[in-house]
Amino acid sequence: MNILSLAEYQKDKSAKKIIDTSLSDYKLAARKHLELQVKLSFLAQETSCYKYWIDNKSQLNHDVIFEKYIDFLAHVINLGLYKNYLSSYELNLRPSDYCLSDQFLNLFIDINDLIISPSTDHFNTLLEDVLSLGVTLGYDEEQINKAFE
Repeated sequence: MNILSLAEYQKDKSAKKIIDTSLSDYKLAARKHLELQVKLSFLAQETSCYKYWIDNKSQLNHDVIFEKYIDFLAHVINLGLYKNYLSSYELNLRPSDYCLSDQFLNLFIDINDLIISPSTDHFNTLLEDVLSLGVTLGYDEEQINKAFE
């Protein structure tokens, strides 16, 4: 999947944000990392993949799940732009062998790895795992690209 158009869209959107200039670089980066964890938590909550009990009353809203997924992906790309991690715009869009709850747990680990040991490799792992989650959720490249238009 080529994410160049997604990155360009996100770059334009980010340029319009007014950043609190009183924040140090460390605090700004810390908040961006925390933001990723919060956005990922919102997405996991919408999928109900964490539930281990039977709940016949809850119904998944696939539109909201897609919106939360795109929001999370946008924040991942935004962090990549902010930290200059985006070394390649061509990434593999492939399914995961893990169940949905394991994929979410792995994404939290990916984010923590990126915080503890910042690198392009850790970022690429995070981004590839986010795209893989999209495949598991049933989204294809066309749907994802269209959401960024």
